[in-house]
Amino acid sequence: MLKGLFASKVKKRILLVSGVLLVLAAAGIWWFVQNRGSIPKQALQIMAENVDLQVRNVTYTDVGSSGEKWEVKADSARYMRQEKIALFDKVAIKLILADGQTFHLTGDQGRLKTDLKDMEITGNVVILSDRGDRFTTDRLSYVHGEKKIFTRSPVTMENDRMKIRGVGLTLRLDSRDLKLSSRVEAETKPVGATGGNDVKKR
Repeated sequence: MLKGLFASKVKKRILLVSGVLLVLAAAGIWWFVQNRGSIPKQALQIMAENVDLQVRNVTYTDVGSSGEKWEVKADSARYMRQEKIALFDKVAIKLILADGQTFHLTGDQGRLKTDLKDMEITGNVVILSDRGDRFTTDRLSYVHGEKKIFTRSPVTMENDRMKIRGVGLTLRLDSRDLKLSSRVEAETKPVGATGGNDVKKR
């Protein structure tokens, strides 16, 4: 009888401890969900090195070996550690080269190879340069090692002097060399005009 009573007490104590641990675990999960927005970036970086991570309203900054600076903002992002890939939704990128040249890129989705700094942007892609040039296309790639932006899709370039359409574009950021691959059409704008054209060339 005493043995049975002792076993019953031990069982109750085990259940009580298990219940307390369960409550503490639930409280910890609730705290993380409520406070994840205030977790330091250092903690997120540590997590990103060990597990896949998905966050909202993300800002990612990086300074390259050549002195260029990236600032990536997105509605949401997912980091895949093994593949070294970051996926962004509704992405806006500010790229400042070492000589001060600035480019703004926006698109529906972005894919960044975090080890190479290569990026692909798709969906309603727009590039704005600090000279006032505007490029629009549906897909764009950036090769960091070559400082090259390119697309094989139809693209439109426009500024206050002209409007150019073509298929395929290569833009060298370091030299600002621009090449349209094929089906090029150009329209020049009258001086001081806000729209229209006076000459059309093919």
